[in-house]
Amino acid sequence: MKRAVAYGDCNTEGLKDTPVKLWPEIVCDTLSLQLKNCGHTMSTTRELLFYNEDYPASNYSVAFIQYGLVDSWLTFKGAPYVLYYPDSLRRKIARKIVKKFKKWARKWQIQDRFGAVEQVPLPEYVHNIQKVVSSAPDTVFVLVATSPNLDEPRNPRIKQYNDALRQIAEDRSNAVYADAYEDLWSARCRALMDDGTHLSAFGHELVAARVMAGLKQSSFRPDTPQP
Repeated sequence: MKRAVAYGDCNTEGLKDTPVKLWPEIVCDTLSLQLKNCGHTMSTTRELLFYNEDYPASNYSVAFIQYGLVDSWLTFKGAPYVLYYPDSLRRKIARKIVKKFKKWARKWQIQDRFGAVEQVPLPEYVHNIQKVVSSAPDTVFVLVATSPNLDEPRNPRIKQYNDALRQIAEDRSNAVYADAYEDLWSARCRALMDDGTHLSAFGHELVAARVMAGLKQSSFRPDTPQP
């Protein structure tokens, strides 16, 4: 059986207290692929680099990359960042301290005073993904667009990161782009959970459909022919 790996944030990992069939699970079950899910809530393409060290894309026939939600999140310039993976007790403690510090910073409007910047600036985001895609030239990559958010001021930045993701796919012979953004937005009442961020079961189905459509345009061929 061919294998696939999924790197991504909360919409790749899913919610533990609200279990639904996730888009990478739908895709891999449909195409008879063995899935390794490296989704991790709150993670960014910085974590992606470490996941690719521990679970190299070169060991898989297909690799899904779905980041941008946290990468594009605005914070204040110079804000500390603590990795979520690989994790440790020291990092858990550090994240709690950083969370309290950022809460204080919001109270004192530090972002307004020092300026805002994305959690992972766009050039770094592009570099991180390009590094992973170029590390496995024989692997087919599906670059999955970040979903829209019901907190609408976030969406222009999400679209900007999605555009960069599309460009990476166009520039790489071993990558395709899967974009369900408009599908999700047009059906947002059904496709997004009440928190405005996480995909519902229906939302995961919409993303899975776009991912499978993208794979059909790639060089990947499943062991079991699909209709």
